[in-house]
Amino acid sequence: MSTNLSQRELLRKKRLEQKRRKTTVGILVALGAVLLISLSIILPNLLRSRSRAVEGRGFTLGDPNAPVSVVNFSSYSCGFCEDFSETVEPEFIANYVDTGDVYYRYITLAFGSDAGTQNAVKASYCADDQNRFFDFKPYLFSAARIQNGFSTDNLVDLAANAGLEQAQFTACMGDNTHNSAPNEDLRFSQSVGVTGTPSFLVNNEQLVFSSELIPLVDSLLNR
Repeated sequence: MSTNLSQRELLRKKRLEQKRRKTTVGILVALGAVLLISLSIILPNLLRSRSRAVEGRGFTLGDPNAPVSVVNFSSYSCGFCEDFSETVEPEFIANYVDTGDVYYRYITLAFGSDAGTQNAVKASYCADDQNRFFDFKPYLFSAARIQNGFSTDNLVDLAANAGLEQAQFTACMGDNTHNSAPNEDLRFSQSVGVTGTPSFLVNNEQLVFSSELIPLVDSLLNR
């Protein structure tokens, strides 16, 4: 009799243990499913945020599917940048961008915490909201040469002189829509190794100076 009781007890314990294992497995499967669903929702947002931070913003011209991409890292306080903007860039756009060979992105950098330079970058984005950045850019280079040239009042006056819609520009300068842009662009420049301006990132691989830009682009286009 005692032997039969022992066997029944063993069977009962075995069934209980099997039930516990099944319950544990079920819980782990459910937790795994919840984790996968959570990751599918959260991870894309994290990747998009990281991509935005690493890639920066900037102002673009040309065909995004062009065989060559060029990112120009510039600064309004840089005399060589102004020279490139005035003397080389127009022909570069005409001969390479307008022809569909190059996708061109212009990023202006605010080094340090100088409020005026940060303001100038913000003004660039406010002009771009009206699709007028490249028209407004010469005014910003000129403003860099005068005292308080990047004050909000002076930038608003310059926008009016450049033919931008003044009320829209003033409202843009007063809100926080583009407040993060200067730091995003600066982080992007640092991530690709920019140490001076103007510098040019070609096909997201090679970082060169202005004297090297056109020969490199020509070689990539087999010209």
